[in-house]
Amino acid sequence: MDSTPNEDNRFAMNKWWPALFFCLSLITLAPRSIAHEGPPFPIIVDKEVGPYLVSVWTDPDIGIGTFFVVMEPKDESAIQDDIRSVQVGVVPASGRLDEKVYTAESQRTRNGARYMTEVEFDKGEMWKVRIILEGNGWGDELHSEVEATPDGSIGPIAVVIYALPFVGIGILWIRAIMRRRETVDEGEEE
Repeated sequence: MDSTPNEDNRFAMNKWWPALFFCLSLITLAPRSIAHEGPPFPIIVDKEVGPYLVSVWTDPDIGIGTFFVVMEPKDESAIQDDIRSVQVGVVPASGRLDEKVYTAESQRTRNGARYMTEVEFDKGEMWKVRIILEGNGWGDELHSEVEATPDGSIGPIAVVIYALPFVGIGILWIRAIMRRRETVDEGEEE
């Protein structure tokens, strides 16, 4: 029994369905991966505090947010040893929780000083931020607000939704190849 061109095309098309099903299964059943969270952004820039210009950068992800306090000397006489403490206080703007204060840890830098701390954001909303700086003979507080946002990771459903246009184009491409083969095979029969 010889097969007809249409039967060959149906057989070839049936080969693609298991591969397509396998790829979609990998996408939907893959474990949740950690997405890139994006770079920190400034909320306070070059405010004068004691002998320093202070900038505060943050990555306020829901769950654990990160704050960087960068202190650059206004002149050469300022040295990092005169900084006693750097603290970051956060409280929801709605007032539903009390303020939590976190002590920032010093990080090595070539010039000036940098302090980093992680804070807990339990909900995506506006948060009041208070930076408490103390040094030998100087001290100040800086205030700002920041919105806690999701960490950028997307779940498997979002991956499927974003992949649908590409899958659709792939299906159209496969159908175009099959249709082209049908027309070529019909042309050879004549």
